[in-house]
Amino acid sequence: MARVSLAVEAEVAQALSKLAEEKHMTLYSLTNQILKTAIELLRENLEIQDLKDLLLGYTILRDLDAVVLPSDFMDSLISELYTRDKELVLKKFRQLGRDVGKYLKVYTESFEDLLQLAHKVGRFFPLKRLESRYISREQYELVIVGVGRRIESTECVYEAMNGILEEYDVKIIEGEMTKGLIKVKVSIEK
Repeated sequence: MARVSLAVEAEVAQALSKLAEEKHMTLYSLTNQILKTAIELLRENLEIQDLKDLLLGYTILRDLDAVVLPSDFMDSLISELYTRDKELVLKKFRQLGRDVGKYLKVYTESFEDLLQLAHKVGRFFPLKRLESRYISREQYELVIVGVGRRIESTECVYEAMNGILEEYDVKIIEGEMTKGLIKVKVSIEK
């Protein structure tokens, strides 16, 4: 296979050389791996920013030690536990939300930043739609579609979301939910 020269910025060339050395690879081999992978992902209609967002989502899941399970399995498991002890299950999901909220504060200090993070990585989760709309001073409307195929699962996600919001001093002032859909109006408490 013929070799071709590519021009890159000096800083990029230095970073590649350093990385190749750290990985005990040749610059040629590392550059080819990077470019082949990028080409493959771009052909799958992922943009470079998507890759950065995907990496952020992966990092968050890894740090939280998350386990990915099929949604049908989770829905049925939650439904079974919910029928046995609804209050305990909801309490556990609220606490999960608080724990996740504490972790997310590593990435985002404000509620507005949290919304930006949610838009960046939310599409890599089984959500169908995540919308936030500024209403007025310190009030937003949040709509989340695709949060469970059973009402029990949706209610658990609602409690987890409430726990996350509590960590950001955000209170749900109005809310409605139905199977797979959560719509709330929230207020930032100052």
